Amino acid sequence: MSWSLEELAHRSGLSARYLSSVENDKSDPSLSTLSAIGRALGVDPGELLGTRDLSPAAMEAGRAFASLSRDAQRTVLDLMRLLNRRTGRRAT
Repeated sequence: MSWSLEELAHRSGLSARYLSSVENDKSDPSLSTLSAIGRALGVDPGELLGTRDLSPAAMEAGRAFASLSRDAQRTVLDLMRLLNRRTGRRAT
């Protein structure tokens, strides 16, 4: 498949400017954005993130995390890091 950014924008309903900012790591796409891109490409959004092999619990945690505010996300990450330190595990 060899689409231009404009073609992907048209098929996904997103702007080419926004897609360019995602492509160049200037914007972080939301789950709904990844879903729109996945639908346009005919792939599962998990394939875009390499998450097809995640457990259902990990996928649920990711969705719940994404719905939180930035401040709440920072708090959750801090708690997870603390748990990892206490159990002697490191995040991968």
